[in-house]
Amino acid sequence: MRINKSLLIVATVALSVTLAGCGIVRKNPAAEKNAAVAEVNGQVITKEEFDKSFELYKTTYESQYGPDIWSTDMDGKKFIDVIKEQVVEKLINDRLVMEDAREQGIEVADAEVDQEIKTIKDYFDDEQRYLDFLAAQNLSEEEFAAQVKQDLIIGKYRETVVEGVTVSEEDIRKYYDENPKEFKNDTVKASHILLDTREEAEDVLVKVKAGEDFGDLAEEYSVEQGAQTTKGDLGEFGYGYMVEPFEEAAFGLEEGEISDIVETQFGFHIIKVYEKTVVDPIPFEEAREDIEDMLIYYEQEEKYIEEVAKLKEQADIKIYSKNM
Repeated sequence: MRINKSLLIVATVALSVTLAGCGIVRKNPAAEKNAAVAEVNGQVITKEEFDKSFELYKTTYESQYGPDIWSTDMDGKKFIDVIKEQVVEKLINDRLVMEDAREQGIEVADAEVDQEIKTIKDYFDDEQRYLDFLAAQNLSEEEFAAQVKQDLIIGKYRETVVEGVTVSEEDIRKYYDENPKEFKNDTVKASHILLDTREEAEDVLVKVKAGEDFGDLAEEYSVEQGAQTTKGDLGEFGYGYMVEPFEEAAFGLEEGEISDIVETQFGFHIIKVYEKTVVDPIPFEEAREDIEDMLIYYEQEEKYIEEVAKLKEQADIKIYSKNM
C-alpha cells in the first residue's frame, strides 16, 4: 500500500562595517559562537548550537536540490531564512520539552544511549565511516552522544503525551472510501511535451495531430530539462507521482491516445500514453492495518504538537534573529 505522507539575516550598523574594514574592530570567535540566538525561560540557545543544527539541514537540502536552493523565493522570503526560522523553532521546542521531561522525571540510562549509538554505527558498517559522518556534521563523539540522549528523552516524552491515542473503525473505513487512488496500483507509460505558453502548446499540438513524431517534437520544442535526450519519455508511473492535473489527464487516456493541452504550475503539457495497466484496487481488509497505523500517527502528532504549543504559551521566549 502506498500512502503519501507529506520548506532565516545579519543586520550590522554601517559604522561597524566601516571600522571592521579598517581593521579597528576585530571579530571575537568565542563571543560570536556563544551569542544568543534565542532564550527559553532564561536558558540561552547559542549561535554555536544553532549553526550545528542548521548545518544538518544545509547538507540535506543541498544534496537534494543543489546550493542554489537558498536564494529561492518561498512565500515572499528567501528559502534560507525560512529554514533558519524552522531550525530555531525546533531548538526552542526541544528545550521546552527537555525542561518538562526533567520535571516529570523522564530519564534515559547510559546503556540505552550506548545501544542506540551501536545501532547507528552498525548502519555505517565500520567505525571510520561513522567517524567521517560525525566530522562532516562538525560533531565530536561526545556531542553526538548528547544529541542521541536528548532525542531518546524527547521520544519517551512524546510516548507519554500520545499514550492511549486510537482511531475508530468508522474513520478507517472513511479514509479508504474517500481516497481510492491510494489503493490502486494502475500504471501508465507516457511521454510529454512541455511548453511555456498556451499559444506555443497549441502550435505544437497541431503538429502532433498532423501525425508528426511525438518524440521528435518533444526533442525540438519541449522546454523540460533533458528533453533533447529523453524526447519527453517519463517512463512508467503510478498514482501519486505527478501533479494532480497531469495525473488526471494521463490516467484518463487510453493506450495510443494524446491529450489536449494540460496546464500545471510547470507550464503547458501535451501527453501521450503508450501503455496502460489497470488492476483491481487493494481490498479494504488488506489496507486496513496500514490505514490505522497512519491515522494513529497523525492523531499522535497532532496531540504532541498541541502539548508543545501549551508549553510555549507558558514560556518566556526571546528570539534574536540578528544572530542567526
